[in-house]
Amino acid sequence: MRKILLKFTTAVCMLACLLGTAVSGSASAGFADLYSEKCYTPATLSDGGVAAVSKNVEVSSRIYELFFGGKRKDDEAIMLYPGGSAFGLIINEDGVSVTSGSSSRVLLVGDRILKVNGKDVHECSEVEDAVKNSGGKKLELEIIRGGEILNVTAVPKLCDGVYKLGVNLRAHTAGIGTVTFIDPETLAFGGLGHGVSAADGTGYVSVRSGTVNSVTLGGCKKGEVGHAGELTGVLKQATLGSIAKNSECGVFGTLDTLPDYCDKLMPAAKSNEVKCGAAQIISTVKNGKRGIFNVEIKDVDYSSTGSKSFKIKVTDPTLIALTGGIVRGMSGSPIIQDGKLVGAVTHVMVADPTEGYGIFIENMLNAAESQVQQKAA
Repeated sequence: MRKILLKFTTAVCMLACLLGTAVSGSASAGFADLYSEKCYTPATLSDGGVAAVSKNVEVSSRIYELFFGGKRKDDEAIMLYPGGSAFGLIINEDGVSVTSGSSSRVLLVGDRILKVNGKDVHECSEVEDAVKNSGGKKLELEIIRGGEILNVTAVPKLCDGVYKLGVNLRAHTAGIGTVTFIDPETLAFGGLGHGVSAADGTGYVSVRSGTVNSVTLGGCKKGEVGHAGELTGVLKQATLGSIAKNSECGVFGTLDTLPDYCDKLMPAAKSNEVKCGAAQIISTVKNGKRGIFNVEIKDVDYSSTGSKSFKIKVTDPTLIALTGGIVRGMSGSPIIQDGKLVGAVTHVMVADPTEGYGIFIENMLNAAESQVQQKAA
């Protein structure tokens, strides 16, 4: 069985004349600011390593009906299985994105190419073939720029005997995160607690389709002051489910089967039920087994609608010894307080890896609702 080696960059396809090697991401692959980093581990897909898309399950309506439909009363708690298992995700993007290295005056970083000469494109190779076979003639491109659909004309240039556009392209994104919750009836799940951002900083990756993949963790690079740590491992070819949505507050999809560890349902807390004080996180950081670790919740921002709802401080000596605190790959680790699922780990503080941020579980559920509303609009 082919495995997809993690090299901690975003998968890209090269069409630039002057670039001979793959573009490497920054330490956070575009997820860093000066103070904190999202705890998601990006990965590089080996050639031919993109997993086949699993069965097309439309998760949006299921999430909507489950969490926001008429199935429960307003005061009835949502019961979910807490996650905590590491998972691999492969997102097949909606169109082909221009990432960097552009020498074109027509295409800009962040543009998404939807069509070439009227034909839909989903892979870098489809654009590359059209360019190589153009004979230097004009190509009519349909692109999205800043949310607006535009039609532009590009003229390939001959470079070392091959026609090229002078841009780098990306069609797939892969990485490691942690499952936050699973619905017992529909197997709908949410993970990460933040969106998967484009490595070039052009926003969140747009999902055409995606898969949940099994992952074998190989170890952990411990976090240090000034440097975020990360989980390492390999994505496997076998798929475990599908990914349908990528939003500011997490990724959402459907699993094919219920994981064996799901044996106890837990109520999802409302944001006003979260309080400063002791809590626990569930995460997989050693030997592929979920562990429960002690943390402290601090500085709760009850007005938060995004992925930084409160601060967390790792107090568990075992977790600190294993990872140094919070590391990339732990994004989505469920946070438990007073027997309720209150949120998920999202960020690590660069200056102190024992500290980071968490998101309200309510924000993740609201994000699932907003994704459905956007689709219906």
